Amino acid sequence: MNRRISSWLALPLLLLTGCPSGGGGDGGFGNGGGISSRIAYVANSGSNNVSGYMIATTGALTTIIGSPFSGVTAPSAITVSANSAFVYVTNQGGANTVSAFRINSTTGELTLVAGSPFAAGTTPNAVTVSPNGNFLYVTNGSSDNVSTFTIDGVTGALTSPATIAAGTSPSGVSIEPNGLFLYVANGGSNNVLAYTITAGTGALTPVSGALGNPFSAGTTPSGIATPGRP
Repeated sequence: MNRRISSWLALPLLLLTGCPSGGGGDGGFGNGGGISSRIAYVANSGSNNVSGYMIATTGALTTIIGSPFSGVTAPSAITVSANSAFVYVTNQGGANTVSAFRINSTTGELTLVAGSPFAAGTTPNAVTVSPNGNFLYVTNGSSDNVSTFTIDGVTGALTSPATIAAGTSPSGVSIEPNGLFLYVANGGSNNVLAYTITAGTGALTPVSGALGNPFSAGTTPSGIATPGRP
């Protein structure tokens, strides 16, 4: 779920609900019951909207009533909250925001959350939600930082925005399954930055450089994933 760089803007991004995405915004199969495990959402950067589908037992897709949904601008990544109640989409094209939607638990239709879109950094290109569903993280490819937000569990609104420096041209983000550490792939500096996630606040603190942080990667890393996570 962490496989998006700005040159991919012409491609639609697929999200399957039930699992929060990592950086690039690809979703995962739902691991709970009900409608949340039978929906797919696609962010369409060229048409500036989000398509929604029901997944049949055969694997076929049926368009959800009301789809496609507006409220995004040149979307670059998409993810779903841990409780499958909300969808979050990063917007490029000069918008530099995150759009938030509430998922109708019966139909799968999307409704914009009040206050959406929410300001992010420059060229947001990857997004993920913490395993506990309390925090959202966005990598910003042009401002070389990570935006952090607290998720209002009732409304889905993003609050308490903050930023922390990343490497050059961050392009992917993932959180390990226990929710203790966050990792960012940096396409410009060819490395991976590791952060500790502070329990309760979601604040990020870089892992000690004495441990080798940032860690070398290949040339132009564009995505990252951890076991049990997209």
